[in-house]
Amino acid sequence: MEIGGIELGEETIVVLAASAAVFVILVIIWKSLLEPKPESSRLKDLKSRREHLREGLLASTNKVGNNEVSANSMSFMRKVVGRANVLKGDVAKEIGDKLAQAGMRTKDAMVAYTFFKGALPFVGGAVGLIAINMFAPEDMAYVQRVFAALIVAVLMFFVPDLYVKQLAKKRRKLMQKGLPDALDLLVVCAQAGLSLDSAIGRVAKEIAFSSAVVGEEFSLTALELGFLPERKAALENLKNRTGLKDIAAVCTTLIQSEKYGTPLAYALKVLSSEFRRERMMRAEQKAAQLPAIMTLPLALFILPVLFMVIIGPAIITAVASFSNSKLPGQNG
Repeated sequence: MEIGGIELGEETIVVLAASAAVFVILVIIWKSLLEPKPESSRLKDLKSRREHLREGLLASTNKVGNNEVSANSMSFMRKVVGRANVLKGDVAKEIGDKLAQAGMRTKDAMVAYTFFKGALPFVGGAVGLIAINMFAPEDMAYVQRVFAALIVAVLMFFVPDLYVKQLAKKRRKLMQKGLPDALDLLVVCAQAGLSLDSAIGRVAKEIAFSSAVVGEEFSLTALELGFLPERKAALENLKNRTGLKDIAAVCTTLIQSEKYGTPLAYALKVLSSEFRRERMMRAEQKAAQLPAIMTLPLALFILPVLFMVIIGPAIITAVASFSNSKLPGQNG
């Protein structure tokens, strides 16, 4: 065989073909070793998504003052909490679950919560003792003043927990309102033939316009379903993050439908109708409580004004006619 004036034998052609094949194999092996694994890329996506979803918390923190001041204060909190060595093991997991239910999942949120929970009792006790010494009667015993300051310190210890519980309560109410619509979308996606991963991801994008909280949680769940070895773990994480009974029922239904092979669309449709019925019952219950709630404002603010409007002109007319009339025996 002659190519470009160069005569190639059969052995030379075989050697060139084998060399090319070896080169292609080496390139494939090299690319497979250099390219990141899908699991690592998905973990990076999940981490970046979580950081993006929690930017609201950090932004609200930075709005309090200058960015440098907030950064320095957060650095100080990290040092104090790190030296205290509190965020370890089960304690860190418990705090993380509690903050996750309130929508705060960053490490800075855990650090700030731990710092304020430890610092507020001392600050509150000191401020309380100073205020008591300034405004308390002079005959008040010193032991009583210290005891009152200790009560203030104990109350301040529970302030971070109350704040987090209030945020979690508001968040659960928002999720409870948007969950039936999300389930309806899941039913549509399931009936269209989408898998659970694709259905949850699609619902997360669509429901974010009407219920940002549900869309946020479903987005995290869709990412976790993509890289966790078992879907049950991702659904359990969703249940632990939200702390909502309705979402726990949805997660249990999804786990059981996958385990026993029951139709997913039918189970979700039943749950959606139940949640809508419960929402309607809660609305009817609030409407039934309105007469009792409105009794006190009606008696204090509405009835006095109504009496003034009705009886006021008659009183004014009577007073005017009485003042214009003359008493008997009085001279002009």
